[in-house]
Amino acid sequence: MNGKQRILSALNLEPVDRTPVWFMRQAGRHLPEYRKIAAEHSFWERCMDVDLCTKITLQPLERYQKIDAAIIFSDILTPLPSLGYDVEYGGGIRISEFNLDDVDDWAKFDARKHAPWAADGLKSVGEEIGDSTARLGFVGSPWTICMYLLSGGTGDKDFHNARAKVYSNPEQAKNMLLKMGEIVGDLLADQVNHGGADAVQLFDTWAGLLSPEIYRKFAMPATARTIEVFREKADREVPVIHYAKGSGHLHSDIRDLDLNAISLDWRDDLAENRKQFGDKYAFQGNLDPSLLHGSTEMAKLATRDVLKAAGDKPGHIFNLGHGFAPSARIDCVETVLREIVGE
Repeated sequence: MNGKQRILSALNLEPVDRTPVWFMRQAGRHLPEYRKIAAEHSFWERCMDVDLCTKITLQPLERYQKIDAAIIFSDILTPLPSLGYDVEYGGGIRISEFNLDDVDDWAKFDARKHAPWAADGLKSVGEEIGDSTARLGFVGSPWTICMYLLSGGTGDKDFHNARAKVYSNPEQAKNMLLKMGEIVGDLLADQVNHGGADAVQLFDTWAGLLSPEIYRKFAMPATARTIEVFREKADREVPVIHYAKGSGHLHSDIRDLDLNAISLDWRDDLAENRKQFGDKYAFQGNLDPSLLHGSTEMAKLATRDVLKAAGDKPGHIFNLGHGFAPSARIDCVETVLREIVGE
């Protein structure tokens, strides 16, 4: 089997010849070849220039020959500039002022017109790799995007002030979140229709901050709307993967979403999730990313533990419980891959 076949078979709960593998944030900061490009081009240049985006997306595939999927180099805040907000990176994220009243003035979003870069990059990547490797698109979920928008970036630790604005203005907040859901649903569909993505992932990084009750009230309806719009607009059926850091207490609700796969973080019990729900969902994960910062022996043993927890039943994609950090060691990544492919 090739990488695309492995990824799609696992997502469809079908047998594979070996466990498929890709890594969140695989195209990025832990690679010296990426840091060289980053030193010469701004973040938005890297996202918007098709040639740069393609090159960065392919870098981990060129270095790590056994990776089964290319995830497009992009960002969860991609829709914001088209809505009139400046987004700056470097020493954190800075976003220009937003008020809940702004939402009624948002222009109707069209991904092909307003934010085509991820889809354009995916199309270009496909021209380079053909059908040998899966192509993955992604967006941020509405809750997570709106946390940054309400905070003006990353300055508000745990988004206390942003969440307070939501709780104090519930109807306006719901309106904001549902509209953002429609925007990112369209953005995700463009990555399939124009970009040729084989599967897509929703990143709801900050959903884990919420209690189940608050998640059901605010974040979950907006995520459901994202998936609904995506399913309506995508020109073919494509698997959807959901990831939310620190969200074990929300999984009973997350499983009610229209998903094909759930990506677990390193604190979740992979074996138990597979045992209870592996007949309905594929599961992705869930190596602790910190284990790629130490010895190769530690990385090897931890990889064996994840594979053992996953078991032999179809429907597991090896990944991290969160993304690569800049100090992840390349030799540890290579060790993990050798352990997965049996070399």
